[in-house]
Amino acid sequence: MKLTIKQITTIVLLLTSTVVNAQKIIPLKIGDIVPDMFLKQMLNHKSDNSRLSDFKGKALIIDQWFIGCVPCVTAFAHLDSIQKEFADDLQILPVTFEKKNNVEEFWKYNILVKGIKFPQVVEDTLVRSYFPVSSFPQQIWIDKTGKVIGITDGRSATRENINKLIKGEALNLRAKKDELDPKVKAAVLPNIMSRFEENKKNLLYYSYFSGYRPELSGMSSSKLDTVNSLVRVVANNSTLFNLYDMAYADGSWKMRHLPTRFVRKDTNPLKGRAVRTPAGYDFTQYICYELMYQGTTTKGYGKRMIADLDKFFNLKSHEEMMDIDCYVISPNGNGNRYRDIYQPERKSYHTVSLTKAKRVLVNDISLFFIELTINAYSNQLILFEIEGKGNVSFDVSWNLDNLELMNADLSKFDLKIEKAVRKRAVIVLQDL
Repeated sequence: MKLTIKQITTIVLLLTSTVVNAQKIIPLKIGDIVPDMFLKQMLNHKSDNSRLSDFKGKALIIDQWFIGCVPCVTAFAHLDSIQKEFADDLQILPVTFEKKNNVEEFWKYNILVKGIKFPQVVEDTLVRSYFPVSSFPQQIWIDKTGKVIGITDGRSATRENINKLIKGEALNLRAKKDELDPKVKAAVLPNIMSRFEENKKNLLYYSYFSGYRPELSGMSSSKLDTVNSLVRVVANNSTLFNLYDMAYADGSWKMRHLPTRFVRKDTNPLKGRAVRTPAGYDFTQYICYELMYQGTTTKGYGKRMIADLDKFFNLKSHEEMMDIDCYVISPNGNGNRYRDIYQPERKSYHTVSLTKAKRVLVNDISLFFIELTINAYSNQLILFEIEGKGNVSFDVSWNLDNLELMNADLSKFDLKIEKAVRKRAVIVLQDL
């Protein structure tokens, strides 16, 4: 049996297609040259199959669609008018994975496409391998040289853009990004984990709570991402009191004393502060928290954090002024030897041991720093009421049960310590 030229050509094309499909196809991107793909199932074309080279000399828009895609179907009338207007220089080529019979029935009976007749590809697998897609429509813009100019969602098909494509002018097409990872697309992973670096500019509000996480360091911070206008607040492995104190502080650096900072009228089982057992710290008392939202300053994160904490812990919190028992260190007489460097031969340093060595030695240290340090270790509130700026120095045996002994040491530096009551801002925790 003799084969005709057409039959031989078809066999060669089929064999070529088999070789191409046998190779691993690497998806194309903008700037790549499109290979001369063999299109094995065609409708409304001069033959039942084709190659992209059949449309050589024209700009090409491959329109990936399917029958159930409403935006795809409603766009065909517009694409048809574009095709007729630019017929000499442009080819719009619809491509679908749908079965041939279903597509033929669709074009015959759907009133939205009545009278429209594109050359098109059906039962496609090859084009979709080169241009993967999960959301439709997807349009591939290819210039007359065969180069991919853009991958869009269909909203860029304006007459102005078509003219530029035909003339080879620069185009600024809206890029379409498909999420092809099924775990990400189906939110198998938490949304915040899905392409966070790409999507953080779209983030509106996010907050996170977890229990103790050993892989995270115990720290807290508030930062502003100026590029993405994103405020991020982190408090990892923190106690209940630390979290609320950070929220009400709202970034301020005032000295606060946690043991006297809180008034509890709630029944939440968390202790508030770190709990040490014979086996070590009780890690069930620790919480990890993170907050992100759109903003241009970190100032004001506190009100958002308070709302989060109250909701999560089922509490109603507020801040008010109360009389608090404390100890006050202040000048004794008119002298100011506390301003002299205690040990001139040494650089600034401090030793704060309220329990073991029971001594506080301060050599040329800022007043704010030493007040902060002492109150970090003391169950009693210690306030310094010393006017003026500048560092301080003193050396005192620490024993709040024997103020006479402490004053004997402090008097050498023109200081004294005494019991007092001061109004302080406290946080009241109540059940919601």
